[in-house]
Amino acid sequence: MIKNISLSICLVFICFYSVLAQENLHQRLERHVHILASDSLEGRGLGTEGRIKAIRYIENEMREIGLQPFQEDSYIHHFDFKVSLVNLQGKNVVGLIPGADPKLKEEYIVIGAHFDHLGYNKAADGTKTIFPGADDNASGVAGILEMARLILESGEQPKRSLVFIAFDAEESGLIGAEYFVNAEKPFPNEAIKAMFSLDMIGMLSTVNTLELKGWRTLADAEEILVLAQDRNPIPIKGTAPLIERRTDTWPFGSLGIPSIYVNTGLKSPYHKPGDKADLLDYEGMAKISTFLAGLTLEMANAETLEPARNFNATVAVYGRPIKYGAQVGLGNSYNRHSEFRELGVFAFEAGLYSSVRITRSFDIVVSALYDFNGSKPSGFDGERFRRHSLTVPAMVRWNFVNAEDGFFKSFVGVGPYLRYHLSQRIPTSDRLGLDWDFPGEEWGWSMQVGFQVSKVTLLLDWRSALTEFYTFPSFPNTEVFNRNFRVGIGYEF
Repeated sequence: MIKNISLSICLVFICFYSVLAQENLHQRLERHVHILASDSLEGRGLGTEGRIKAIRYIENEMREIGLQPFQEDSYIHHFDFKVSLVNLQGKNVVGLIPGADPKLKEEYIVIGAHFDHLGYNKAADGTKTIFPGADDNASGVAGILEMARLILESGEQPKRSLVFIAFDAEESGLIGAEYFVNAEKPFPNEAIKAMFSLDMIGMLSTVNTLELKGWRTLADAEEILVLAQDRNPIPIKGTAPLIERRTDTWPFGSLGIPSIYVNTGLKSPYHKPGDKADLLDYEGMAKISTFLAGLTLEMANAETLEPARNFNATVAVYGRPIKYGAQVGLGNSYNRHSEFRELGVFAFEAGLYSSVRITRSFDIVVSALYDFNGSKPSGFDGERFRRHSLTVPAMVRWNFVNAEDGFFKSFVGVGPYLRYHLSQRIPTSDRLGLDWDFPGEEWGWSMQVGFQVSKVTLLLDWRSALTEFYTFPSFPNTEVFNRNFRVGIGYEF
């Protein structure tokens, strides 16, 4: 009887693994996502039993695929961290494909995807609302697992070593990736030549293109991409040399490591209970995984793999040293006399600006603005002085608040401006005789305060002329000076 039961169990396992062996890439990806995004895994949130189940599942898959343990005999990279007042233990799951080249095997490419998500909310009656996180980011974890399988089954040995990581605690602030970067490990961070973060890759059929944000942080990026497209073509967008700050690319990119954010956009129900496994495009995920496996092999076997010349840690953290953008402003313009103030009129400006980073705390910003300004003098029956001008302010900005990741900063600025008047409209009045003089140029000083979030800047701007708006040659002490106040918005290209 016992022999029969044992035989039955063996047959069940044989059948199970036979089914797995017959799965195609599409089906394996779907299986990974359905398991990781199932209700039994409770949204893979911190403190849930479901998160532990996810870690075990990923570890078992890495072992079954044939990835080597990252350190000694363990796939787990442990780290301790704190959220609010709670001490927690994190676990990244890490597997390795050693490089085949005696020299290049000491260089590494990291392929990562975070496995954690938001967990669940529990109502007073005990009802759970689970955030499954199928696209965010069971899709990315499924992608790195199948990339590893495709590479190992290709028979093409990578010259550089490949590290596959399922990151923990990304949703809490990229904590797993940050700890991996800072941890003691078998190689220094300088040996990491490139990094991928697969984060939300499940909606290719909706967007039709795969984004590789940060791809051009690599030297020879276009040549490598052409070779990968020859293997497995796929439409690509977003290859600008910019490091994404909202995913696990950031801790690597901020060190100057070329880091590429792989995604199909925010088309799924992002951070909502509706982000379920049945919404994803598994055929698209199969195309992405196949393409990325080929791309990784091209990178692993390239003669050299270095950062682009215009990319380094300083650029990653603070952005390009020279930036360009557009700005508009609305406000008020009036004339000020030593004994009176004229009424204000509507003022408008629009144009382009360029900023040059001097240090982390100081920038120089020069703008070229079309400027519509003037005043409303008393005693002219409501008529106005109007000027169409070209204004060029030059501002030294002090960034008194500057986030470590460069995403947010607050600043104050001061500097001179020059205003050249393209045309001036003068009120028609008998009071305006030949004795009035309207200079064609004006100069003065500017002051501003504002803040920038990502690429958008909001600011308050004051301008005060040091040359007169108009003069009376027969009354040289008129001293009428223009003043301006504007609320502006800028956008960095």
